[in-house]
Amino acid sequence: MNELHFKNSLEQYYQKVVSKSYSSKADARVEAAKLSKELFASNKFDLRGTENLPPETGVVFIYNHISNNKEYILENDFQITLDSHFISSLISYTYYNTPGLRVVRHGLPSENAHNTYYDKFGFIKVYSKQFLPKNVTPTHMKNWKEQFYLQSKIALENGENLIINPEGKSFSTEDSPGDFKAGVFKMIIHSKLDPLIVPLVMVNFDKLNSKTTYRCEIKKPFRLSEVVNDYSSKEQLNDFLVNFNNRYSQWVEALRSTTPGYDQDIKQLIKQRQNHKPKENLFVFYGSSTFRLWENIATDFEPFNVLNFGFGGSFIEDCINYFDTLFAAINPTALVLYVGGNDISLGYSPEKINELFKTLLYCIKSRFPDTYIFCVSIKPSRHRIEQLEKIRLLNQLMENELNKIQNAVYVNIFDSFLDKNDKIIDDYFLKDNLHLSSSGYNVWQEKIYAAIKKIFSTI
Repeated sequence: MNELHFKNSLEQYYQKVVSKSYSSKADARVEAAKLSKELFASNKFDLRGTENLPPETGVVFIYNHISNNKEYILENDFQITLDSHFISSLISYTYYNTPGLRVVRHGLPSENAHNTYYDKFGFIKVYSKQFLPKNVTPTHMKNWKEQFYLQSKIALENGENLIINPEGKSFSTEDSPGDFKAGVFKMIIHSKLDPLIVPLVMVNFDKLNSKTTYRCEIKKPFRLSEVVNDYSSKEQLNDFLVNFNNRYSQWVEALRSTTPGYDQDIKQLIKQRQNHKPKENLFVFYGSSTFRLWENIATDFEPFNVLNFGFGGSFIEDCINYFDTLFAAINPTALVLYVGGNDISLGYSPEKINELFKTLLYCIKSRFPDTYIFCVSIKPSRHRIEQLEKIRLLNQLMENELNKIQNAVYVNIFDSFLDKNDKIIDDYFLKDNLHLSSSGYNVWQEKIYAAIKKIFSTI
């Protein structure tokens, strides 16, 4: 999308929101989230770490606030802040069916567009020192701080998600994050609720959309009580802020330095291979994020010697392209594959994906003719519920290919993820409805282990 088209889309979004009357502030927030999703659907974005999303609402999303590009400033110098709208629509609304409550600054009397827009939503408002009306006194500031504490507590008690940035203003990607202020965390202390805090790392939202990819990474949630022992100690809270701010800086730099493809992931896997001992009788798990995120994979398959070559978001073509690099200097006894699921998101037909699968099998057998192949079927998930019949057909095609070659085993986990009514078992998934919960991994461990043990019963 070119810049003029994108700016026009932002203006159209703004006009749709402010020109409509809503039955409630909550309805306005939902409508804005739906329109925001449409806006981002036409842009390149990279959302990572959805496996870290907590299962329930009532969390505090914190983020490093990125400035908009000046090309996207609307009338009255108003900006549709892209990063915060991304969080409301593509994270909170998509995964929790609520856009959440944002904490926003009071507008100046002259900021007509800002005030018209934000008055629609019933967000929690605070004063910003950079945008302070002349008539606001220290007493006003104190009273509004208490309102912020109270409104935030009520929202969390009602199971609402809060979306707050700890810096109080926005920065460029290169200068992000700014210094974290204590306000968010003092609010959490005052609430006495100890909600989960979910850090969101944002980069590139200040760039021209045609020349970048908007990126967001969801980090593992934590509770303030886990990192600050004594809430009455200003020193402890300050130490936490400094350390957390430094950690955030590292996260932002790492995400900012991300390049297209999987070169960084592959370098890490090569290092893992080099450090892995012993290198005899290797059972290599090769494929996408379901393997990468399997934290207990080594112990779950004892006494087999497991090396995990899972890399998140990989397609079959990636597994082919990196095959020689990753499997240099090792001769695995068995390969456990999980591939094909991500390829469906590319819009490929089952037949086309199966042709890629055949190429991968050829790569394996050409290099390792005696190596056993255990291929796990593609799992059904609500994330890909509309593709369920395509997944069934692809699984059948892949099983047929495995039956044509020696020392190849198809491991059917698809049926185990459906109940007696042929419905997907939700307990086997995390909040993103794609990655596996511990219960889901237990099913995989049982099925895969049984298939391996049937062949390698003497180990």
